[in-house]
Amino acid sequence: MMPLLYFENAMGRILEHPNGYVLIRYHPGKRSLVDLQEFLTHVGRLLQLRNWHKLLSDQRLLSPLTEEEQALILDYWQARHFTFGATDGAVLLSHNVHSQRTFAHFRDQTHGSLRYRQFENELDADAWLRQL
Repeated sequence: MMPLLYFENAMGRILEHPNGYVLIRYHPGKRSLVDLQEFLTHVGRLLQLRNWHKLLSDQRLLSPLTEEEQALILDYWQARHFTFGATDGAVLLSHNVHSQRTFAHFRDQTHGSLRYRQFENELDADAWLRQL
């Protein structure tokens, strides 16, 4: 069974994975803060709808995040953690070095709201998420 598309905008695609997690595939290129806010809202809705706490974040095509985008993402996950608990995430990092640095900075600021592991490929990430 293939993942089902749940939502898509300029930020990326949110898919419902049959193995019990949200699959996020980021698009390259420009997006707005409204796109990001809408995207995060739909990620949260799908997690809540399915009563899931796991996601696979495919950041390989993600363009570097602005400081405003980083702040919005951090605020979102910290608020979600307060209400729903921590989310476990498997991450496929961007090929863009600046995006990798941005993620490292973000990782240091999450304070446990997102527990994640980095992977080189989607098969290994999927296997890890399934065993949680």
